[in-house]
Amino acid sequence: MLLPHLRPPTGHARTGPTLLAAGTAAALLSGCTQTEAPKSARQTQAASAPARLWQEPTQAPSPSQKGSDARPTPLRGVPKVPSGDIHQASWLGIVQAQATVGVTMNNALPFDEETTQKIKRCTAEPRHDNECPVRAPRYRDLNGDGKDELIVGVKGQGELTVWAFMVKDGQVVRILDTFARPLSVEVTGRDVILREPSGSAGYEQRTVYSWNEREQSMALRITEYDALRPTSSGSSSPEAAR
Repeated sequence: MLLPHLRPPTGHARTGPTLLAAGTAAALLSGCTQTEAPKSARQTQAASAPARLWQEPTQAPSPSQKGSDARPTPLRGVPKVPSGDIHQASWLGIVQAQATVGVTMNNALPFDEETTQKIKRCTAEPRHDNECPVRAPRYRDLNGDGKDELIVGVKGQGELTVWAFMVKDGQVVRILDTFARPLSVEVTGRDVILREPSGSAGYEQRTVYSWNEREQSMALRITEYDALRPTSSGSSSPEAAR
């Protein structure tokens, strides 16, 4: 017995689902017009390889001393910078003023008197001043406002003090104050990274400071242990100097 041939539905029969789909699409489009357009958050910082700021000698492990003065500290004795561009301020004047203030983490003097006097005698070209304990200045945008901040390192009493400064409302403000015996000091994106000997064979201690919007300063974000990286005979960055 032959089965009847089944014909596809006529065009009239398909109009119901089509109208339903069209109505659904229209409702969705209508709903979209009542919703605010998505707003972009702050521009995401592009990932970048760490840039070494200064070349440091091999160090022996030291007791862990971490932390940073989380309070942004306006620096006395430095002229105001109305433009907000820290490049227009004397980086050496900033360092010398901070050394004169003499208060650092835990309210302790960061340097002995001999180091303080050497800082006062520094010239604007530390690369050619063997007596100057201040590393060459570095500039990076650490807080994401599109303007550079000043990063300096000062060698004293066997440790390296790392300071960072920004201009806020025309005043130079210290936003990072820490010290260590680092193998290297690096910047990647908006992070300042100190790498130190850990005392454990095959590992180094990695401490990261990042911008804290609420505190308006560079705050300790993480301390961890990484496998030692292979060393090369040359500098890992064209900025690695003094």
